Amino acid sequence: MSTGTVDPKLIGSIPLAILKTIPAGQPPSGIQPNFTNPSSRAPVILGVGIGFIALAVLCFSIRIYTKLAMARHWKWDDLTCSLGFICSIVYFVAVVMGCIDGAAGRHIWDVYLDKALNNSSLYQSYITTIMVTPALGLIKSSLFIQYYLLFRPLRWVRISVWIGATISAVFYGTVTIVAFVLNSPWPGESFLEDILSWHYLEFAQFSIPTGVIGMLVDWYLLILPIPAVLNLHISTAKKFGILIIFMTGGLAAIASTVSLYYRVQLQEDFSDSTWNIGYVLLWAQIEMFAGVAASSMPTVNQFFTHQSFPLKSWRSSLRSSLTHLLSSSARVKLPGRNSSFTDWDQSNTHTSKYREGFKLEDLKSDGYEGKAAKDPRMEDSEIHLTEDRSTTHEQLNGTSLGPVVTSLHR
Repeated sequence: MSTGTVDPKLIGSIPLAILKTIPAGQPPSGIQPNFTNPSSRAPVILGVGIGFIALAVLCFSIRIYTKLAMARHWKWDDLTCSLGFICSIVYFVAVVMGCIDGAAGRHIWDVYLDKALNNSSLYQSYITTIMVTPALGLIKSSLFIQYYLLFRPLRWVRISVWIGATISAVFYGTVTIVAFVLNSPWPGESFLEDILSWHYLEFAQFSIPTGVIGMLVDWYLLILPIPAVLNLHISTAKKFGILIIFMTGGLAAIASTVSLYYRVQLQEDFSDSTWNIGYVLLWAQIEMFAGVAASSMPTVNQFFTHQSFPLKSWRSSLRSSLTHLLSSSARVKLPGRNSSFTDWDQSNTHTSKYREGFKLEDLKSDGYEGKAAKDPRMEDSEIHLTEDRSTTHEQLNGTSLGPVVTSLHR
């Protein structure tokens, strides 16, 4: 949409008292404006948003406490999730400003120009535009890293993670840079001039492509661990429990799909942009906070169900089970030793409750060689070489205004 007939300097020169009398848009035929008690999506946007941010804060707090106070181990997925959560909170604060003091979630003909063009509306439009891609990109990177750490023994999962993570990182990184360049005020521009500028409106073309890629990445993340879990050599009940943990990310995938629908609706009809943008903001929040909760869920499960064991016991059970997928029919014993393998929970006061073995030579089917480790206490190791001769997979791997407001809410 062109804003060539809109002069931001002229609009800025209009006294506030006059702006309070000019409707931001014209209603459809037969609709009467309501400036005293208008319909609004703001209560739904804020209510649902508060609920999901509370869920994300709870899960994230448990994750941080468990990692720092109990496991005392911090990894890259924790860092990316933390950065993504910070961006999500900034996004949420901007949405709150737009819904309370701005025009977001209201019909464009039910607000005056002073409300549609105030600082809350301007900041909401700018901050949400530049924060959404880094928030989603970092949260999804956290899930990719988590999958890599959990399912590392499976070669096809490692390859799938690298492909998906690379595409996601390149796309979200590029869009984030473009968003900052095109949406930020250029030298000499005010926020109003920036939002009515050609370069700000140019970025609106990224809305639907960003939604499509985001939706595809979300569903990719949801489906990726399913075949790996189903092929684990554990009981059906355990498989079901693990799948439930990973399926919490399904809410983020659903949210991204619904968000794409409202993005398309907004692009096709700018006549009521302040109303249509409301649900775009809502479902973007749900996607972000559901992603944080999903990324934290394995740790939350560990906190509530295995508090007497270190954090790595859940991961050790899963990863030792994955080694069964590399098995063939041969079984080789180390000289003078029993070749069965046991999980190690790294506890001096508890022994592992899991005793799931695999054959040393079977790892050769995936290109690994049976090799005793010199140091059984390696990073991320949950299985070690005991008198029953257990070892880690890594050790076997070599120790390794209509127009005005429309442009504002695009």
